[in-house]
Amino acid sequence: MTQFAITYDNALILINKNYDGIQLERKLEGMNVISIAQDPNDKNTLYCGTFDRGLWKSVDKGQNWSPIGTRFTYNSPFKHDDIHMTAITAVTVIDTGNHHSSVLVGTEPSALFISNDQGDSFELLTDFSHIAGKEHWFFPPRPHTHHVKWFDTNTKSPNVINLTIEAGGFIQSTDLGQHWTAPQTQDTPIDIHVLKSHPDYPNRLYGVLGDAFLNGGRDTFIESDDYGKTWTTLIEGIEHRYGYGLAINSQNPDNIVIATSNTPYNAHNYGDNTFSTIYTINKAQDSEWTEVTTGLPSPNGTLISSITERDGTFYIANNNGVYYSDDGGINWTAFDITWPDSLTSQHAHQFITFN
Repeated sequence: MTQFAITYDNALILINKNYDGIQLERKLEGMNVISIAQDPNDKNTLYCGTFDRGLWKSVDKGQNWSPIGTRFTYNSPFKHDDIHMTAITAVTVIDTGNHHSSVLVGTEPSALFISNDQGDSFELLTDFSHIAGKEHWFFPPRPHTHHVKWFDTNTKSPNVINLTIEAGGFIQSTDLGQHWTAPQTQDTPIDIHVLKSHPDYPNRLYGVLGDAFLNGGRDTFIESDDYGKTWTTLIEGIEHRYGYGLAINSQNPDNIVIATSNTPYNAHNYGDNTFSTIYTINKAQDSEWTEVTTGLPSPNGTLISSITERDGTFYIANNNGVYYSDDGGINWTAFDITWPDSLTSQHAHQFITFN
């Protein structure tokens, strides 16, 4: 059985796929669900970040949820060991050794909290005030603020944690979060929506960006082979330049699938001009990206997709359904599932497969 979780604007979607068919469940309905992570040392434990209701935890693989780390009573002060924000924009769980895990939580405004006791208590790791240039960070729809957008960790380089700020760039720790730096060169991207390292090559980083719509930014897709010290751009073949979704083939580091749109507004807002599409590349044989449509819904009316991968198979989720490709992203097949009407106008934020 393969299990998936997808965060949407107003619900967490759980999908179980087995030989008997595919089942879909909706959890945390009515919440603005943004991010989700699974504990690598306890597969039944999940953490889910919402933009409006703080952080939630499940100990039964998503069937039941409880709020943790944030106060919800009006006029009640935060405790010293709370997450002092209710807008949770990113969450990950890292294996710190000896079957122990730590939960990292990113927020808006940009800050980073950690729990070393499975969410019973949290402490502030950093608000990034020491990072040069923080005064220039901004999130375009809310330019007075910014947030932690994405975490990337890799079991083959366990002390390294990469994260991105929307919009502020690339931040890195090489000592499990004790210290953070922002490697800055003329090549450093600004608005990295998804950043992933290849599971077998932690030095290889891949990012999909909104930089094409920012002054001074890079473009749609960037990669690094030296842990983010330097970056190269690969945009040949990409017509629609606002990048948002990304996955890499775990069995082939040259095979990448991305989701893009013609504008940020059309990517995220459902209406007459909603538009997004999918590109794939296998750099071992291709010199440019290929836009793919076989088996997918029309780009017109499709909100930007979230993408994941497992054992060489790519999966995408958007407002029209869930699709998979087992040939490197060229041809796609829809999950045989009754798609809820309530999701047809909702944006998919994060898509993961459970271990």
